[in-house]
Amino acid sequence: MANWKCGECGHTKDSRCKPKKCPQCGSSKGFAKAEEACETSE
Repeated sequence: MANWKCGECGHTKDSRCKPKKCPQCGSSKGFAKAEEACETSE
């Protein structure tokens, strides 16, 4: 699974395939893979 981020509103979605349309804003501008920041505890 990948985390995808909407290029218009910033909504994130977990999905195997790249979404064609944002479920939040309806934009079809496209999604980009969102990099998840790993938190480390010291």
